[in-house]
Amino acid sequence: MPAPVVAAGQEYSEKSRGTAFLLSYFLGFLGADRFYVGHYWLGILKLLTFGGLVFWAVIDNILFALGVVKDRNGRPLRPPPSVGNPRINGGHVLIAGYLGGQLGIDRFVAGQPGLGVAKLLTLGGCGIWAMIDIVLCATGSFRDAEGNSLKWD
Repeated sequence: MPAPVVAAGQEYSEKSRGTAFLLSYFLGFLGADRFYVGHYWLGILKLLTFGGLVFWAVIDNILFALGVVKDRNGRPLRPPPSVGNPRINGGHVLIAGYLGGQLGIDRFVAGQPGLGVAKLLTLGGCGIWAMIDIVLCATGSFRDAEGNSLKWD
């Protein structure tokens, strides 16, 4: 078993929060996210119920974005790395992108109103831009208006 990651006095899981969110986003209805973090019985239940008829999958997306879900040993999942002086909460931007990315809400939350309006007018680039922003945010590559990474509490 790999050793846990220790950062800023916090012992994190070797499992990545971004990977867990992306598994939940793309394959949550199959339970892939719960299998990844070691919650095997929950993964089986999600698989057998098609993600709780997708409702459970949506709720899990929000829980993974906020960092509520822990690994099987009770440790928080490892957040994306930070660059610069992060001030904007990454979980909030990720939820905004998940729930309203096609309307540009994530870009407004990140302090980028011009991109928010462009995303709104194109409906998130027909969904493609919205999906790319979700992947960027989950992996820690999304930047605010000043070029800083997002803060992951």
